[in-house]
Amino acid sequence: MGKQGHKIFFQANYLVRITIVCSTLLMFGCESNKQVECENIFLIAQDVNQSNQNLKDLDNEQSESMKSWLLAANNFSQAADRLKTLKIDRSESIQYQDRLAHIYRFYARTTHDAVRARENKDLSALKSARSDAVKAGILQRQLIQEINAYCL
Repeated sequence: MGKQGHKIFFQANYLVRITIVCSTLLMFGCESNKQVECENIFLIAQDVNQSNQNLKDLDNEQSESMKSWLLAANNFSQAADRLKTLKIDRSESIQYQDRLAHIYRFYARTTHDAVRARENKDLSALKSARSDAVKAGILQRQLIQEINAYCL
């Protein structure tokens, strides 16, 4: 092989190496981006769950109980807002982000409805709000399972 042959071989070999390196960076860069997006979603979900763990029984008419439920509704609204402000690029992650934010808004609305029904002593509205909260809980658990499967 002459000088020209070595030069072409090294240029081709160099291009192959550059292509492999770029492909690897792109592939792992996307995966780490997915992991960051998942982690950010999970941090918000974990935060809202922890902040709402000590709710008092809504059957109790004391104002402390009502305040804790209104605080929970506020926590759900804030979590939905925080989810919507996350910078997420992957279409699947965006769908999970939107669905979880929707569930948190539904939880907030349902919680406000339950408090209002309790204050007005409207048993029918209270039962309806509780039923909606159960539905939201089921939706949330199913979605978290989907997100886990996607992220892990």
